[in-house]
Amino acid sequence: MVLALVGFGNVAEAVSIRFLPINGEVSARKFGLQDGKGLTELNDLNPKKRSKAYTCSPGDVPATLVALDRERPGGNPLSVEIVLPAGMESPLVLIFADTEHRSGVRVLVLEDASTRFPWGSLRFVNAAQKPLMIRCDKDTVAIAESPASIDLQPGGEARNIGVQLFSEQEPDAILYSAVWEHDPNLRKLIFILSAGDPASKELNLEIIPQDKRAKD
Repeated sequence: MVLALVGFGNVAEAVSIRFLPINGEVSARKFGLQDGKGLTELNDLNPKKRSKAYTCSPGDVPATLVALDRERPGGNPLSVEIVLPAGMESPLVLIFADTEHRSGVRVLVLEDASTRFPWGSLRFVNAAQKPLMIRCDKDTVAIAESPASIDLQPGGEARNIGVQLFSEQEPDAILYSAVWEHDPNLRKLIFILSAGDPASKELNLEIIPQDKRAKD
């Protein structure tokens, strides 16, 4: 079953948000959260797990991710706005490298609450710079060019499931293929990444699992 993500307008009330950088290069940089209360440095960024929860109070000031290691002329740090859709229970801000933005990053905000990202589901995040097709268990779905995400819920008991990625134009050229273990107690956030070799068309997947039986 495919689960859709729905967004609404900007939030005006305080909300707890977490951050997750795409890789070690991004996590090694210095960032802060700017909101109605002021600037809070993010000191626990890790590409393998979500940050702690930060309370964000936008008020009359849009929430922004501030690149503390880069400044625009005049000495002010460069920033990227964080659009927090109204009604989100637990926003997760994904931080991607972006050489076209002066801050060097861009963000994608996803609902991370289990009511919208259920246990037993898979959330694919496309960071491969091209649209793709995902074949997972009984589903075959498209995922748009990055940044984009889609949720899949295989359902049923624990078992092995097949996962393949390919382009719509070349369905026989498999870019990734593996057998994964489906467990209804786990949910997995999966980054789809281009291979380190620019000449290779193959894809790498970085999987960040969570177990509902584990204590935070």
